[in-house]
Amino acid sequence: MRVSRHPYFVQLREAAGRSRDFRPDRQHLIDALVPLLISCADISTHIVAMNLSKLAAALSPKDENNEVIPETAVTVTRICRLIGELITFGLLELPTGVQWDRINRHWFPKHVVLSEQLWKIIGVNIDKIYAQQSERLHAEADGFLSAGEEISVRAARKRWYERMRQATLVRRREEAVKQKRVKKYGKLPFDDRLNAMAKWLVKNLPADEVCQMSTDEFERMAHLRLYQLNLGLDDPPPDNIH
Repeated sequence: MRVSRHPYFVQLREAAGRSRDFRPDRQHLIDALVPLLISCADISTHIVAMNLSKLAAALSPKDENNEVIPETAVTVTRICRLIGELITFGLLELPTGVQWDRINRHWFPKHVVLSEQLWKIIGVNIDKIYAQQSERLHAEADGFLSAGEEISVRAARKRWYERMRQATLVRRREEAVKQKRVKKYGKLPFDDRLNAMAKWLVKNLPADEVCQMSTDEFERMAHLRLYQLNLGLDDPPPDNIH
């Protein structure tokens, strides 16, 4: 099915602010983007669980090593413009809660929600999709709702997006701590780096875990953590480093 050729776009063209049909390259991008959005959508909330940069990468041509070809890559800007147009046509929606992270100076990942109209265009039985959605909501509610509390699609989307926001915060904070350690250890000779990492492990690992390690295991872990920070050996340490 070529979604871009659906009569819906002809009927709603003027209402969406267009004076003519989509150009061929825009048609092809719509035809590729819609199946990707559907394949990544959460059935309970209809949120597409893939942010815009990953969507752009997924739609970009790849070389034989499955790496994006820079000259033909689909840009995030292009995806943003297309998604904006699909929102204007009423096929996509934006979840609430997109916020600016003032500490790290980043927008939290943006996601979109599939509208009822999009499901209709691709021929999905709306009654069945809502039945599946309701069943999924009840199943999810068993895990994170208190007794007697009800949930709506709007509430489920809000909870989902809040979890994503918290995960993003945690990931960025961990990366900031990692970079701080890299900067600090990178100034030291290798033996001092290894000693500093050993002290960090003793301070941050559970005491019983450290005590149960053999001296070889503990030394190997210190080497491995330095290697993960690109501050260790050229190759991962072997099982027996001696």
